[in-house]
Amino acid sequence: MKSSAPLSQSQNGLYVECISRTGEVCYNLPYIYVLDHSLDADRLCRAIETAVMAHPTLFTRISVDDTGEPRQSIEPEATFSITVERVADFEQVKSQLVHPFDILSDRLFRMRLFDDGIHYYLFIDYHHLIVDGTSMTLMLNDIDSAYHGRHLEPEMRSLAQQVEVEQAARESEAYDEGKRWYAQHFDCADTFT
Repeated sequence: MKSSAPLSQSQNGLYVECISRTGEVCYNLPYIYVLDHSLDADRLCRAIETAVMAHPTLFTRISVDDTGEPRQSIEPEATFSITVERVADFEQVKSQLVHPFDILSDRLFRMRLFDDGIHYYLFIDYHHLIVDGTSMTLMLNDIDSAYHGRHLEPEMRSLAQQVEVEQAARESEAYDEGKRWYAQHFDCADTFT
């Protein structure tokens, strides 16, 4: 992969919104999964680590180049580990989990595993710049697969590689034809609907 790539059109929109709301929770995708306490905690931690490391796109970092344009790159030699955090009352902990991402300096995902003696609680907070609904489902499936000792398929394409595909499509005749068709059928003065 190249050392860095521009953001996709979708990422650019999210980036602009987040930068304009620095210090606020913006486009966080937080989830808490309640897991059966009969699971093997060490095996679960290793499965989560394995699943995370199978998806280098999670380690996407956003920076700004010399011209002020946002760029994305994969954190070199990224590592990830998770341990079980024992808590007396998870409800008290829960309200403290979600906080803003610093788009230009934070890793854009967080994972923690809690144990209250009754359940395990897997907290995952992704930033929408790097994850969508399909990605979240893939991650859960990969955690399950890793827990059960199944081989994980490597990530097929990074976000940066997807941007290259998007840019090529935007330069095609098919894209220009689609724009013309859209303008002909949907372009109207009603900007409120």
